[in-house]
Amino acid sequence: MITNSTTRLRALISIVALSGCAGINSGADFPAGLRLDRYQTFAWGGGDTLPVGDPRLENNPFFDARVRSAVEHELTAKGLRRATVSPDLLVHYHASVRQRVDVVRTDEARGYSSPELRATDKVVEFDEGTLIVDVVDPRNKAVIWRGWSQTDVSGLIEQPKAMEKRINASVRLMMQRFPRTP
Repeated sequence: MITNSTTRLRALISIVALSGCAGINSGADFPAGLRLDRYQTFAWGGGDTLPVGDPRLENNPFFDARVRSAVEHELTAKGLRRATVSPDLLVHYHASVRQRVDVVRTDEARGYSSPELRATDKVVEFDEGTLIVDVVDPRNKAVIWRGWSQTDVSGLIEQPKAMEKRINASVRLMMQRFPRTP
């Protein structure tokens, strides 16, 4: 009985790890032809007043510091400098967490299932984290670039180092779409 339960648990963990919810989906949107090379500096805009959706992250200074550090690292790598006076760009982020349910079809032919489970549909519950980063031109207060990422954060909120790695990877992926033309 215990062996059968253990095998099923291992198979379910494998399904979750190999399902689409385990990766990072990212993207960005901006006007065609946008050139950000004329901008040299950035600063953080006002704070976010929208709820995150998870009390462990609401007003959490450590989470905030991790996100800001990751964004600043990527913007600096793009050649921008942080400014405290008259920045060329303002940056703002919003994070949210919501519980999701996904149906995953196991694929025995590719080894994603165990013999006990066969090829069936499985319901997987997970916490989906969404991070949105807006870059604003302060002269006209218009968002000129928006990046986003979504990923499974189940179990990461209680693991600061793992959460930091996921934040860094998420920001890095979205910032690959930041159009910086030399």
